[in-house]
Amino acid sequence: MARIPWLIFLLGTAFSLGACTGEQVPLPFSHPMGHSNSAIVRKVQLALRERGYYAGAVDGYLGQDTGFAIQRFQVDHGQRAKPIVDRPLLVSLGIAND
Repeated sequence: MARIPWLIFLLGTAFSLGACTGEQVPLPFSHPMGHSNSAIVRKVQLALRERGYYAGAVDGYLGQDTGFAIQRFQVDHGQRAKPIVDRPLLVSLGIAND
């Protein structure tokens, strides 16, 4: 019986480590914006960089560093922290109008 919790622990650790890679992930949108996704991500990266939240490459990919920068910005501005580019984020960064 003691082996089952250990196995669950190992599987959970393996999945967690796999989810924490620097691999580029596709951009999740809650609402399509009508522009190319990478162009919008570049705008978000630039806006976050100007505000001191992002120091990575402005490459148009929503990777781990961009996701962390989005979450830090959201927390500092009283928003629910979620590493996605959605309309509320674009409005708060001044990229889209309300």
